[in-house]
Amino acid sequence: MKKIDLNIVWDDAKAMAAINRDLLTAIAGMFLLLPGILADQFMTPLAEAASETPTGAEVMARFSDFAAANWHVLLIHGLVTSFGILALQSLLLRAERLTVGESLRAALLILPSYIIANILQGFGVMTGLFLFLLPGFYLIGRFALVAPVAAAERPGNPLTMLQRSAELTRDNGWKIFGLLLVIFVVMLIVATIVTSLTGIVAELLLSQEIADFAMSIVGSFLETAFALVTVLVSAALYRAATAPAVAVWEQRGGL
Repeated sequence: MKKIDLNIVWDDAKAMAAINRDLLTAIAGMFLLLPGILADQFMTPLAEAASETPTGAEVMARFSDFAAANWHVLLIHGLVTSFGILALQSLLLRAERLTVGESLRAALLILPSYIIANILQGFGVMTGLFLFLLPGFYLIGRFALVAPVAAAERPGNPLTMLQRSAELTRDNGWKIFGLLLVIFVVMLIVATIVTSLTGIVAELLLSQEIADFAMSIVGSFLETAFALVTVLVSAALYRAATAPAVAVWEQRGGL
């Protein structure tokens, strides 16, 4: 398997973002940002820690209670955002250059298989993380192209999506994981700074209820930005892994 040039991948991702900015914004706003804001309004908050230094068991119990109280909201949110991610990938990767409406219809057709593939992917990664972390990190890199494969190639079998992603990322698993890790760390730093500043200003100027809502909007916006960057990079990685000669994405007819 050829080595992927991350410089070309990053340039390709930036080109896709620039050329498709309006279409990407429309889909991401409707199916990533808005569901995140709505989900926050319906979820029961995570319980406060019983002590300043909770044990691992206490932390797990808190998150288990949170999941049990909010499983229905988390399920609906996961389905809607998965649909949005598939629509974004379809918009970027289908050779015929779909419109927004066509991308949404294409995403709907492959959503069930993709959801199953996502569940299998998550189970594999979590199992790997429990096995001394490194196997899980490696699987994140190898399964990074499941969504692009689902959107571009539309295999009906979830296992085929996983196998195809593993095939395309062979010899590049750690490199892809490293790229995704860098993106995550940068976005985490940005999110920490933005939410801290927003929280201070909101607490000083707004009532508690409005401040909480403002923080929800900011948090959802940051999550959407991270998801959108990840979609663009994974689409560029797919193109780099499948194209005979990698070139930066350019606009063609059909938009």
